[in-house]
Amino acid sequence: MAVWALSNAWPIDLYQAETATRSEYAFGNNWSDLFLNPSWAAGVALVVAVVAIRFSGGNRAAPVVGAVVGLTVLAAPSVVSVPTGLAPTTTGVAAGLLLSFAVSAAGSERSALTALVLGAASADPARREADAHLGSPRDWSISLRGSEATTLVPIAVLVLVGVVVLASSRSLPPLPTRPSVSRWAVAPIAAVVIWGVYVSFGDSASSAGRWVVAVAVTVAVVAVVALRSGRDGRFLCAGLAVGATTVNDVIWSGWWLAPLALVGIASGVVLARRIPSTVPGCCALAAVSVSGLFWDNPVSTIAYAAVLPAAAAFSFLSTPVSDPSVKALGILLPVMVAVLGFSALGRRPSGELMWVTDEPSELPSAGALIPASPGAITLAALACVTAASVAFVIGRRAARAVER
Repeated sequence: MAVWALSNAWPIDLYQAETATRSEYAFGNNWSDLFLNPSWAAGVALVVAVVAIRFSGGNRAAPVVGAVVGLTVLAAPSVVSVPTGLAPTTTGVAAGLLLSFAVSAAGSERSALTALVLGAASADPARREADAHLGSPRDWSISLRGSEATTLVPIAVLVLVGVVVLASSRSLPPLPTRPSVSRWAVAPIAAVVIWGVYVSFGDSASSAGRWVVAVAVTVAVVAVVALRSGRDGRFLCAGLAVGATTVNDVIWSGWWLAPLALVGIASGVVLARRIPSTVPGCCALAAVSVSGLFWDNPVSTIAYAAVLPAAAAFSFLSTPVSDPSVKALGILLPVMVAVLGFSALGRRPSGELMWVTDEPSELPSAGALIPASPGAITLAALACVTAASVAFVIGRRAARAVER
């Protein structure tokens, strides 16, 4: 639910707001615009999750109460008016509370981690399917004042998740011990830095050079955090590599995509149990990114529909995670880095010319994107290779520690 809400937590005319530099509502002209993007929502979620885990004080009821509050906040727009300007922030708070419950409930059990990763991975496809049948709730508007947010997740789904949370409250594992301040503070610091990078360099109106700087800084930050996180750092490498693949996406649709994804996920789970290794998983994700050079053909479709789910599941599940803060950061990294995919060089929404604030502007059509440039695809693949290299270094360190 946390990932579902965050993937819906951006206004549909974000692209227009970023690029309509002549408009009084252009991105950056108002300080509040800095808090109207998905990077901010995901960053808030991560900070809230880490703080909630840190200060739960060993109270087993705290994660459950937090999850119920989070579900209530997500349902609030159906009852009270929530201004568009506050919606990404409130969504981030709610998602963070849900995520803190999820990572606390998962503990260190491998089966629970598998459920956590698969739940996060299936959230966005579930959102798309729900939007297709019920209509997308992403009707916020930056360029029109007075707009109100809507409920991003169907109420029935929120109620069902609430029942599951309450039913599982008695079987929660022991809460993890509190890590040192220098350890747990790294995750929210990384979230703030990635948000700052996006609003400073990585939005859709940035030049090629600025966008490259945004990606480079983001990759460097994640690599540093991963290297400081011990064995758990490989989980972050997987999150970075999965996030890099958002440079492109599946553009075909059909019922046959679901079986492909399921087969891919099952294959990734089996491989992670038999021959766990994050490095080849990240390299496979690099190949997925490169497939974007073959736009609108079976190569890229199979890569994103089947290989991506398999490589993502294999990469994430190859590394047991003990630190809940690292677990939360790894799960949200694909969401946070996805904004750089949205802004990728050449990958711009194609739409129709409309009149906004007395000026013609091209507003994006739903789901309509042109392919990313070869330069952007190459940089995404390099990010995956960097993740694989960092994972290799972490593995070597772990092996040496065992030998000693």
